[in-house]
This record gives sequence, C-alpha cells and structure tokens, in this order.
Amino acid sequence: MSAFHTKTIASVLEPVAQQVSHLVVLYEAGQQGQAMPDLVDNIQLVLTCVSNLATVAESTAKQSNDATFIRDFPSAMDAVNNSSTALNEAVLELRTDPYSSKGRRKLITGAKGILTGTCDLLLMYDESEVRKIVKNCEAVRSYFPVCLEVGTLEDLSFYIKNLTPGLTQVCKAVKNRADELLHKPYADILRRETEQLKKFAPMLIGASKSLINAQGNEELTNAAHQNLDTTIEKMNASMKEIIRVLLMKDPDYGKKIIADFHPLALAKDAVMADCNRVRDWLKHGKLTDAEGLKCATELISAGKELAAGVSGPKGEEIGEVVKAIDGIVNDLKNLGDAGSETDKAALKKALLENVEKLDTLVKNTDVLASTPSGAVSRRIEDAKRWAKSGDNLSSETNANFSDLLTTSRAVAKATSGKEGAMIEKSIDKIEELLQEAGRLELEIGNNKGKADNRARILAWLAQLNNQVKMADEKNILPSEVVNAGVGQLSEWAKDSPAVSDANAHHAYNKVLEVSKAVSEGLSKAERDQVEGLIAEVGEAMESYQAVIQGPTPTHAAIKKSQATLLQAVHKIGTVLEKADMTGDNAAENVTTGVERVCDLVDANKVGASPKVEQSIRQTVDKVAAIGKAVAHHNPGPEGDRINELCDNVKHYISQRTWVINNPEKVTPEMVAANSANIKDALRELESKITAVEQDRDEGTELVSAVSAAQQWASTGKGGDAQGTTAVGKVISQSRYLARGLNTRDKREIFDLCQELEDLIDEYNRAPEGRKRALRSQIADKMNAVKQAARKANTSAVPGTETAGGLPECSEIIDEWLDRDEPIRSKAGERAVEDVIDMAAALAKNIGGPVGEAIKAQTEKVAKLLRHLQDVIDDPKSTPEQKRAAQAELKEAITELKKACNDHLASKVVDTYVDITGPIMELQAAALAPLAPPEKAVKFNAKAADFSLHAEQLCRVAEVATDVGCDEDPHRHDNIKLSIEALRDATPMVVYSAKTLSLNPDSESAKENFDLVKQQWVTEAVRLRTDVDKCVKPTDFLVESERKCKEEGEAAKALMKTSPKEAVVKVAMVQKITNRVLEVTDAELENLGDCEFRVKLVNHRANLQHAIQHAGQATNEHIKGQATDPAAFDKSITEVHMNISYIKEEMVGFYLPLPPLPELIPPPIVEEEEEKPPARPPVPVDSDEEEDAFDASAPAPDPVEAPIEHAAFKLRQETAKYIEEDNDMIAAARKIAQKFQQMAKYTKGRREMLELGATEEKSEFSSMTDMIKTCKEIIALTKNIQKHAAMISKNCPDKRLVMSLANSMEPIGMLSQQLNIIASVKASASGKYNEAAEVEADEMLTINAQNLMKSVRDTVRASESCSVKMLSNPAANNLQFRRKR
Repeated sequence: MSAFHTKTIASVLEPVAQQVSHLVVLYEAGQQGQAMPDLVDNIQLVLTCVSNLATVAESTAKQSNDATFIRDFPSAMDAVNNSSTALNEAVLELRTDPYSSKGRRKLITGAKGILTGTCDLLLMYDESEVRKIVKNCEAVRSYFPVCLEVGTLEDLSFYIKNLTPGLTQVCKAVKNRADELLHKPYADILRRETEQLKKFAPMLIGASKSLINAQGNEELTNAAHQNLDTTIEKMNASMKEIIRVLLMKDPDYGKKIIADFHPLALAKDAVMADCNRVRDWLKHGKLTDAEGLKCATELISAGKELAAGVSGPKGEEIGEVVKAIDGIVNDLKNLGDAGSETDKAALKKALLENVEKLDTLVKNTDVLASTPSGAVSRRIEDAKRWAKSGDNLSSETNANFSDLLTTSRAVAKATSGKEGAMIEKSIDKIEELLQEAGRLELEIGNNKGKADNRARILAWLAQLNNQVKMADEKNILPSEVVNAGVGQLSEWAKDSPAVSDANAHHAYNKVLEVSKAVSEGLSKAERDQVEGLIAEVGEAMESYQAVIQGPTPTHAAIKKSQATLLQAVHKIGTVLEKADMTGDNAAENVTTGVERVCDLVDANKVGASPKVEQSIRQTVDKVAAIGKAVAHHNPGPEGDRINELCDNVKHYISQRTWVINNPEKVTPEMVAANSANIKDALRELESKITAVEQDRDEGTELVSAVSAAQQWASTGKGGDAQGTTAVGKVISQSRYLARGLNTRDKREIFDLCQELEDLIDEYNRAPEGRKRALRSQIADKMNAVKQAARKANTSAVPGTETAGGLPECSEIIDEWLDRDEPIRSKAGERAVEDVIDMAAALAKNIGGPVGEAIKAQTEKVAKLLRHLQDVIDDPKSTPEQKRAAQAELKEAITELKKACNDHLASKVVDTYVDITGPIMELQAAALAPLAPPEKAVKFNAKAADFSLHAEQLCRVAEVATDVGCDEDPHRHDNIKLSIEALRDATPMVVYSAKTLSLNPDSESAKENFDLVKQQWVTEAVRLRTDVDKCVKPTDFLVESERKCKEEGEAAKALMKTSPKEAVVKVAMVQKITNRVLEVTDAELENLGDCEFRVKLVNHRANLQHAIQHAGQATNEHIKGQATDPAAFDKSITEVHMNISYIKEEMVGFYLPLPPLPELIPPPIVEEEEEKPPARPPVPVDSDEEEDAFDASAPAPDPVEAPIEHAAFKLRQETAKYIEEDNDMIAAARKIAQKFQQMAKYTKGRREMLELGATEEKSEFSSMTDMIKTCKEIIALTKNIQKHAAMISKNCPDKRLVMSLANSMEPIGMLSQQLNIIASVKASASGKYNEAAEVEADEMLTINAQNLMKSVRDTVRASESCSVKMLSNPAANNLQFRRKR
C-alpha cells in the first residue's frame, strides 16, 4: 500500500479504515469459535462508500487526458470491484453458515483489497492532478525567457497579458496543493517559492522596461540585460523547485534505480518473446521457414545467456532444453530443401515440444533470485525456517548461515559507501547472535533467552535482506538501465510482438525517471545537457502522441515520430554512459564491472555464447576507460601502474578472442591460464583504483582540496586559473561523497556545489574590484560544502546522527557525559565534533583576538575529546581516571558554549545595527549626476561594499542558526530560506542599481530599482528578526549597552575637537538605541499583562525620550545654540543609563529559578485529634501502573529495535518529572509503554509464539488487541493535545506558545495516520501476506517514531510554558515538577 500524503486521501481512507478494523475484530472473533453476526449493514456501508468513489473515478477517467491515469485506472478499478465481490460473497456465505472458514477468509481478503484498492485509486487521481500542475508549471517556465525577445512597450504589454493568467493559475494551484500536503516542510517550500514568484513577477516587468528603454546605449543595454537575465534565472529556479517538490511524496522519492531493466529480467523477456515467435512459425505458419529458423537461432542465443545467468538446478535445466533446441535447429538447417517433408515435420514437432517446455520453465523461473540479493533471500528463508522451528544449530544450518554471510560480505565488498558499511554491520551482528545462540543451547530451561535470541536474529536477517536488495539495485549502472529501456523502445518501433504499447510507455517513463534521478550527480554541463535531452524526449513523445491521435495517422508519419523519439532517448543513454566511465563514482563502477566480468568468465565456457562474450568485451572496455581516466587525474607511479593494468586486461581479452576463433590450436590449460590472467589483472586494477579513491571516500581528499582552495581564496596567490581548478576539485570531491546518501543530504550538497559553481562563473566574469569579495564568498561556500558533506556522510549510519544546532548537540553531549560509567558513544562524540565545527565557524567570522581565543578553546576541547577516547579504550585505565577525563571535557565544552553565546551576541549587535545603510548609499551613488568622471569608481566601490555587507548578514545568520539559543526548527528553516532569498536578491539589486546609474533620469529604471530594493529590505528585516530570536535578549542588551557606552564616550571626546566625527558617533548611538527599542518591542509583544511589562513600557518611553533629547542637544551644540555646555554629555549619558535600566530589568526577569535545596526539613506537625485511617487506594489495571524504568540504561539499538528506541527516549523524558497532578506526563508515559508493546508485535508476533517464548509472549494475542491499543494511543494523544491547548491559552509568553503550537501540530495528523495504518497492519497480517505485512510494519515504525518525537517535544515545550505561568497558579492546570 502506498503512503498517503494529502489531507483528502487521509480523510477518505479514515472511515474506510474504521470499518475494516471492525471487520477484522469480527473476523478474529470468528476464528475463536464465535458465530459471525449478520454483516449486511456493515458491508453495505463500506460498499456504498467505495461505489461512490468508483463512480467519481470512472467519470474522471472518461474526462481525463492523462495517458498514465487512463492506462492504470482499469486494473485498479478491477481490484476494487473484485474486493467488493469478495465481501458480498462473504456476507452471503456467513449468513448461510456463521461459522464458515471460507467466508471469513473472503471477508478479510475483501477488507484488505477494499482498503488498498481505495488508496491506490486516490493516489492515481492525486498523481494525475499533480501532473496537470507540473505541466502548467513547465508551460509558464518556458514562457519566462520570451521576455528577452520583447523589443517594444507594446510587445511587453502583450507579453504581460499572456503571462499573467498562467502565472496566477499556477500560483493558485500550487498554494492549494501546499494546503493539501501533510508533510509540512514540503508545504512550506511550496508556499515560499510561490510567494517568491509573485514578488519576482513585477521585477521581471520592470527589468524588461529598463532593457527596452536602454536600446541604443551598449553599456546600458548590457547592464539591463544582466539585470533581466538574473531575474529570469531566479524565477526559473523557483519554478524548478516547485516542480521538484510537487513530484515528491516522501523524502526518498526518485532515489532508487528501478530493477525492471535488470539484465536477467531482460534476458527472460527476450526468451519468452522468441518462444512466442517460434510458436507462431511452428503452430500457426505465420513465418516462413527461413524467418522461423532465424527466430529459433535468436532464441538459442537468448536462452544460453539466461541459462548462464540463472544459478542452480533451474539454470542447468534451462541450459539442457536450450541445448536440445540447438541440436534440432542444426538438424533442420542440415536437411535444407533436400530433406523429406516427413523428417521436417518430425523435427518441427520435437522443436515445438522443447520450445513449449522452455517457455513454461522460464515463466516459472524467478530470474532475479540468481542475483546476489536473490541468493541471500533464499538462504535467509532457510535461516528463518530454522529460527521458527526451535531446533538446535546443526551442521547443515551452520553451513547455510556460512554461505549466507559469505555471499552478503561479497555484496558488501562490491558496494561502496555507507551501504556497504551497513551490510557489514548487519553481518557482524548476526554472527554475534549466532555465537550467543550456540551458548544458549548449552543452557537448560532458558526458553525466554532462546526466544529473544531467535527473534533478534529474525529482525537482523530482515534488515540484511533489505540492505542487499538495495545494494543489488545500486550496482546496476544507470546507463545500462537507460540503454535497456532504449532497447525495448527499439523493439517496439520495429513492431515486435514482444513489446506492447503499454510496455513501451513504461520503458519511456522509467528512462526519464532514472535520467532525472541520476542527473543530480553530474557536473553542471552534463546536468544541463541531460535536462535539455529530457525536454527533447518529452517533445518527441508529445509529437508521437499527436500523430497517433490525429484524424488520419499514416504509417510513415508514425515511424518518423518513433525514430525521432528513439534518437532523443539514445542521446540520454550516451551521455549517462560517458558519465559512468568518467564520473566521480569511478571505484564503484569499476567494482561493478569487475564483478560482472569475473562472474561471466567463471560461469561460461569460452565462446559458448556470443552475447556473453560481447558483454565481457564491452564491460572490460568500460573498466579500462574508467581506469585511464583515474590514471590521468592521478599522475605518478600509481597512475602509471593503473595504465599498465588497463593495457594488460585488454591484451588478455584479445587473447581470449583468439582462443575463441582458433579452438583447434588451444589446450584446456591455455584457456584456464587466460581466464586466470583476466581475473587477476582485473582484481589488481580494482584494488589500485579503490586505493586511489579511498581518500575520497573518507573525505580526507575533500579536506585537502578545500585547504588548497582556501589558500587561493584568502590570498589570491597562485593565480585565478590554479585557484578555480582547485575549487573545481572541491566540487568534484563533494559530489562524489554525496553519492549514495539520502535524498535530503544529497540535495543539500548538490545545491551547495551548484552555488559554488555559480560563484566561480561569476568570478570569472567579474571586474578586478569585485573579485576579492567573491573570493570571500567562495571560501565560505567551500566551508559549508565541507561541513555538509562530512555531516551527511557520518549521519548515514544509524546511531550516529546528531541534530544541527548547539542546543540539540548539547542535549546529546549531556546525556553522554552525565553517565556514571564513561563509555564511547558515536552520537556523543559526533555531537562534540559538531560543537567544535560551529565554534570554529564563529571564531573565523569574528576574527581578531576574540576569534583566536575561541579557536584556542575549540582546540582544547578537541584535545580533551581525544584524551577521553584514549582513556576509555585503554584497559589499564581506572574508573577514577575515566571520570576525571569525562568531567574535564564537560567543563571545557561548557566554557566553549558560553564563549560562543557571548560573542555571538556581540557579532549580531555589530552586524545588524544598520542593515539598510549600504543599500541607501548604493542608491545615492546610482542617482548621482552622470557628469562627474569619478561616478563609476564610486558606484563600483559602493556596490562592492553593499555585496560584502549582504554576505556578512548571511554569514552571521548561518552561524546564529547553529550556535544560537533558539531551538525552534521551523525558525532555523526560515533563516536558511531568508539567507537564500537575500543572496538571490543581492545581485539583482546590484544589476538594477547599475542600470539606474547609467540612466538616472529613467523612470522605469527607478521603478525597477525600488521594487528590487524593497524586496531586499523585506528579506533583510525578516532575517534580522529571526536572528534576534537566536540570541538571548539579555545577552543582546548587555552587548548593546557596552557598544553604546563606547560610542557615547567617543562622541563626548570628539565633540570638543572634531564635531563632524562626533556626529557620526552620535548617529551610531541612535542606531544602537533603535535596535534596543526593536528588541524591547518584540519582548513587549511577547508578554501578557504583568508587572514586568509595566516597568518595561516605562523604561522604553524614557529611552525614546532620551534619544530624542540627545539628537536635539547634538544639533544645538553643533550650531552653537546650547545654553548648558554639559547638556550634550548629559544627554548621551542619559541614553546609556536608560539602556542599562532596560537591561537590568530584563536580566532580573530572566534569572534562572534557584535550585531546590538538597534537604527539605519536614513540616511541623500540629497536634490534632486522632482521625480514622485513610481509605486504601482503588486498585488499578496493570497498564496504569508505572513500571520500573532505568533512565540511565543504554538505549535499544535504533536498527534492531527502532520503535523501542523511540519509546525509550520518550520514557527518559517523562522520567524527569513527577506524575502526580500532571496528566500530560502520565499520558506520554503510557504512550511509550503501549508502543513498546506494539514493537514486540511488529518484530513478528507469529515468530515469537512459534519460537516457544512462553515465559514472555507479546502482550498482543490478536489483531483486535492491535487495533484496540492503537485507539488507546490515539485517545492519549488527544488528552495531550487538550492539556497543551489549555497551557498555550494561558501562557503569557507568545514565543513559547508558538513553539508549543509547532510541537503539537503534527500529533493530530500522525494520530490519524496511525488509525489507518493499524487497519492496514491488521488486514495485512497472515501467513500468506508476508510482503504486505512487512510494508505495514515499515509504515507503523515510521509513524511511531514521528509520533513519539512530537509528544516528547510537546512535553518539553509545555514545561517551558508552565514556568512562565508560575505567577498565575490558577491558570496552570499542570504541575511540572522535576525529580531530584
């Protein structure tokens, strides 16, 4: 069942899921011997809903022009109708016999089919609607560049009339889609990009006007053209991002390369197609004898290739039948025309029998079972049977596990990156559990331990199976997938009966899907080329469809359009094949090729199959081409040896060709020696290339590449050619590391690389005066690339992920370093390294002595981390030494975090004190008269200053998202988007200002600049507002007071000697005061009615009056009208003192609560009359009792037990508080407990019961329990939402209320999903539904993790709000009291 991702789909599925749940409960009651009730009313309700949906779907299909929807709809509709029929039959049978087992089976099968079929129909319709929106987006996007051809204002008016309706329609459709999406990050991106398009539209018009008015002036035209090009580029980027997000249903959409075109699958298709053609010749006489013999020869060739690829008895049996067919075909050829008709008929009859036998054999053969993943799957099934049987480990079982792990290790070796490491981890875990199983067999009566051991083995076997399947898919080169699709399309164009129109359309779609997914990892030039070819293929397909749907399509026209389509698709395959040979994934492709050649050489007799020999030669040519490319980029001994090995391999392949052509001159020893030479040379070549590429895999080469490029970026030494080459190497290494990561991390790295490429392009075109600023931007972007690649590369391994910001890292570090027994922790160590990176970035940004001091502190923390690691690893270390090292590291990290927070506030105060000054100066420089010859020089200087200022705003904001105190992930996302928008708007401001400077009297140029400036200022203000929230108000005020005092004292001193310079200082004091007023206003807006608010309002009014008085005193002093000579000094002091008052008031308000005393004296008990004993408490159910929970215990493995891991984290959070008088904590604890119970179910209820774990079976005994528990969890989440809503209603701090709202927002959606997933899980479970049950388990696991994380975040946010409500106990309905 596909994932549901829109509100409409979820709302339609929920009532269906509830009815299905009810049917599952009744089904299980019947399984326990109860008579089934009359289900007519229940079934009728379900069928009525489904019938209404089907009616709407059918009418939509009739009106739709979407070929994909029209093609897929009938099969989905048939599945729903079949399920409806099954339900009807079940009702009739159960009405006749309430105990009918057949009726119960039909009931559950029909219920499952109704649910999945309804979901499939909804998804088909939804995807069809998305394709409509995407088509409109592409149409509007293609119309953007047309404005470059506009030459007059009349043309521009016509262009606007054509663009406006389409753009408005697209923006409206995308906004509606964003409102529908359940995945909030995608919805936010769509809304943001839509708003960007709306803002860019008037800028596009203004830039076009400027270009029209600039005609006749070459310099002005070039500037206006740059401005218009930049605007179009930004609008294109927004539209492409909208299209990308529209096509995504989940974060990994488009990541996998499909296995439809696996070589063995294609070989099977070819054999079956050839069998059909031979059958047409022999049975129906549709072909001549010559044509039939040719088809039979092709069948023999395809059959040999298939037999060589299929291992085991199946492959041998196929080979025997193909051999028999080969003999009969040779006899027929030898007979020729001279043979008798009787002999020919006998041979044809024998041939037909063998062809029928081969066809049946191939149809029933799972060819993909012969792939590594297939071999692993077969052995895993044997291992599962052993685990479920409860038998002891036998020699046969040990041999099976040995073969399983050996095959899996071979796959891990052939799979580069984190996928291979994950397979190795699973293998090690299984080996460890097998050793434990052997020890447990020697123990008597430990049934629980044995059952748990078998269940864990089953879990890791399932994990290994999935990993190997993904690795097997990854090891198919993308160009091979595309070329296989080209082959199918070629057969279709030849009118081959083996490929239908539906198959051809499927191949076309898959080629485009794979091409789009792979293009992300190519260089900019290759990516642009592939995107252009994809557009060309789309146009060719539209042309073909227009031909066949025309009134009188001719055969010649159809063939011409097919040829055009084939040519375009073939071009994509050629580009991807070149990328496979020379791209960044050299070692991976070499390993894939070497494994394939060695397998073919081992499994095939020399010359047995021409296709096999051709495949060997082609693969060796690819491997050699990759080797030559690697050698070219690695000059020296290693490169020379790789070149030599490439030549040796090709020489040995030439020898193999000679052996094939001269069989009478060779001996078996010569053949064996040649095969050994080929494999040895290939293996050595593989090891050499892998060794050369190993540094890239580990990221060390990226670090060295960045260091080399940074030297050029900081000093310019070495020349631009050498520097840009070094940056190009950074881009190449980063893209290499991004291969194989999840889509989000890959997308982030690829986007950063693209931005770096754009900066290099801009640098190459920029004048000398601007290059220094661009080098600074390039240096920062390279650091961002390095950190993103390092972080994503590490977080690809489960258990090593850390959150992005300093608060999140601090939480992980505290959890690690607060342990009584110091241990190694990948997550903790990674968090410390992240803190070091963040602090180093801040130190670089600050610079000077302060930056050097922070840098020294980071080096100290890094040294102490290494020391702690060494102490823990040293077996001779005592516990006291470990704890001392642990405490020393924790203290150093605390000092580093404090320094970061303090200096971040200082940097924010300095950087954001005046965000609009440079753009106003740029505007003034642009509007200056044209006469002065130095205008261009001044303008260029102001433009460079403005660009540097904008980049500094962005750099400080980037540091603030990591180091800042704000923990709201939504705000961090907003800051990143604002940074991106500000960086996009900055060059547009510069280009529009340049156009204005060359024509300062042009009204259109002024209007365009004003629009762009307003956009830039809006983004800058938004960024400043969000950055302010990353700094504590108290820290901000402390730094503002310090800076105001410094500037004020300087102004007092300069007023006596240099009044003009004193005015500049006073202006700075005014800017600082304005920033203090802004922060104070934000704090007042955040506060409810309280005494602190009243005081803050008074202090703010006094400060406002003081700064106005300071301005008047300055004017009077400058003009010589001051009556009191000390008035100026007093006014500056008054400003400083009022800022100090606001600071002191706010610091006092935000002082942390004093810690509880260690010992609380008992209350004095007054003597009173004796009372009767208290009534004993009412007994509670077992699940209401708080079980013993050790929060300091190690968390469950996130791979082996993902739900238990999330539940443990939630229990850790609830264990901090006393449950008395706090229903939210009690509800959260129960949610964790119930998910822990459900986790045992997902690991395999049947397996646990069949293994004989009688001492501790799962709390679930039926599907009814599963559904019941999910409903209980949903009720508990509603309770949490109710209490959180009451807290947010009464909390006086609006900032905390917003954070609480963001935390609890996903709970409702996730609860709704859980209700549907429970029904899917319940209806999918069963002996014959293993695949569906695994898919349902995956959905349940993801939902449980997300739901418990949202509950945990809600608990934390609620506690923060409750602290603010201490002054109003009546409004606080929950007491958050922490345990000591």
